[in-house]
Amino acid sequence: NELILLIVNTLQQDLKNDNHLIVCAALNAVCKLVNAETIPALLQNVVDQLSHSKELVRKKAVIALHCFNQRSPAVCAHLQSRFRQMLCDKDPSVMSATLCALYEMIQVDPTQFRSLVPSFVNILKQVVEHRLPKTYDYHRVPAPFVQIKLLKILALLGASNKSSSEHMYSTLTEVLRRGDLNNTIG
Repeated sequence: NELILLIVNTLQQDLKNDNHLIVCAALNAVCKLVNAETIPALLQNVVDQLSHSKELVRKKAVIALHCFNQRSPAVCAHLQSRFRQMLCDKDPSVMSATLCALYEMIQVDPTQFRSLVPSFVNILKQVVEHRLPKTYDYHRVPAPFVQIKLLKILALLGASNKSSSEHMYSTLTEVLRRGDLNNTIG
């Protein structure tokens, strides 16, 4: 279809633009407009945005790759290492977006991600110790949505795996200990 070719061509040009707002708009459009057949035409352009200087662009690139993975896991199978890299991004919003993508991949096959248990535990420890910016707090609870996602990930990785479970016990105990029972959200 000529319209699809035109859209893909326009998105490719926008993803190479110097203006980060245009790149962000293109990444938003990619999430909504691209189907399984057109992913290969845009995949490398989106992957290139993972190293952009603006954290918003990196976050949207992770979200776009997450959408690609949902639509065509076979085409995106080689991107697991990139998601692992983005987990260590200096910006918490990029890391948080990566957690969502990794959670879905872990649901499919947890054994491929057991090596990330120390990283997830370390991130959870940082969250609980209020090392993220205050903007991630919700009613004085440090990044509750990130904590919930991490706990779900750790539950999947710890299921039926004693060594992974033992690695997370001390941090999970700390999470429970720091939970303020007198402070209710809402």
